[in-house]
Amino acid sequence: MRIFLPVVRQKKGEACQYSFQGKIKDYFDPGADDDSSFAVTVNVRSVGDKIIIEGNFQAEIEATCCRCLCSFRQQLNSDFNEVFTLTPLLDKASTPEDLALETANQLTVSGDYLYLNEYLRQLFYLSQVYNPLCKPDCRGLCAGCGADLNRNACSCEDEAQIDLRLLKLKEFQSRNQA
Repeated sequence: MRIFLPVVRQKKGEACQYSFQGKIKDYFDPGADDDSSFAVTVNVRSVGDKIIIEGNFQAEIEATCCRCLCSFRQQLNSDFNEVFTLTPLLDKASTPEDLALETANQLTVSGDYLYLNEYLRQLFYLSQVYNPLCKPDCRGLCAGCGADLNRNACSCEDEAQIDLRLLKLKEFQSRNQA
């Protein structure tokens, strides 16, 4: 994913719109499932020695619920806005991967192309939810028997769920009710 900067500079402050789409496994995560995909729209403009990008990153990935451990499709949606500084190209032997890494980590652009692969890869990982939930009211797994509480009731006995250190309090409660 690269943007040819001389075209952007010719527009003198007007935005140029670009769109990219593809499979997550091809660009960001080789271990992703085949169905995971992304779409990016980017508006790019040049102001002096600055390249300003604004856009939206959308993806659909396979995720695992942190409560019930079920797999589900998670939607990612992230807006971004960044300013890159144009710098002279010092090393003519730089590969596109080197330039992409420099662009993402130092927010600088060297040469005629703005390489967005590394920047978007980092955005992909940062837009993921730390503890994904399959649904907001997910009940998770039973701590005693491991049953998925979203699908059925657990088969644990009441005794099994009582902390052994508190078992004497249950006897105390029984004597007071009698």
